[in-house]
Amino acid sequence: MKALWIFLLSMASVLSASKAQDIVWEATFSDSLPSIGLVDYDNKDNLFYSDQEGNITVRYHFADDSSNYYSPAYQSPLQQFEAAKTVNIFTFSRDLQRIEILDRFMVPLYSSRLITPDFGNIRAASLGNNLKVWLFDETNYHLLQWDYQRGSILQNQPLNLIIPEGEWTVEEIVEHKNIVFINAKDKGIYLLDNQSNYLGFLPIIVDHKLALHGNFLLHMEGKYLVITDYLSGKSKRVEAPFKSSSVAIGKKMIGFYTKKRICTYKIPDGLFTME
Repeated sequence: MKALWIFLLSMASVLSASKAQDIVWEATFSDSLPSIGLVDYDNKDNLFYSDQEGNITVRYHFADDSSNYYSPAYQSPLQQFEAAKTVNIFTFSRDLQRIEILDRFMVPLYSSRLITPDFGNIRAASLGNNLKVWLFDETNYHLLQWDYQRGSILQNQPLNLIIPEGEWTVEEIVEHKNIVFINAKDKGIYLLDNQSNYLGFLPIIVDHKLALHGNFLLHMEGKYLVITDYLSGKSKRVEAPFKSSSVAIGKKMIGFYTKKRICTYKIPDGLFTME
């Protein structure tokens, strides 16, 4: 971790676009929908997406006749929607201050409003390892790790000791490979270990759901997909096959989406090869 910490501190000067080799995209699925919120894949590359009301649809193997649907009792857009990391599906609605955990058949396992005396206004939430929930409390700018099964706070880290002064807030938290990625709006992405210790900073502005694959962070810049190896600091730009505002990635599939359309492709050979 020390090596990673040292390296990330110097990423601002290393991060640059590089010329990408030719990439051949093979389309697998596309659909136009009235409203698309967030998109994710599970660990079998089934496609999950929410709408602006928080309803969730899963397309098994991208087939129209093999799908499932979940409509929550309380409806609102989702600010977090995770299907990839565990056997569970996690959702968070900022407006409702509610998290839900579903099994992979879309059966609710847990649903609760985050209104305990321990919490102020929760702006971001994510399901971390061992079923512990990361929360960003924007009332006091603290990062919390919460054991929802026991109702206890395991960690409480003031982020204003890590993120520089000025106006900022947290758009998203994601734990990936024991690293907690904190997307601070208009600042960049801060990396902590899962004990809330600072590791480093990625000077990358992302205004959509974070997409992580192995040691790579993917985000969209105009018509380009930008791929950053957050360990080596190398990055490259690849022209996306479909102009979109957001990207999601599974094990073997990658999806590009707007508020009205999703297009998915097999992950092309060489996509993560850095020159």
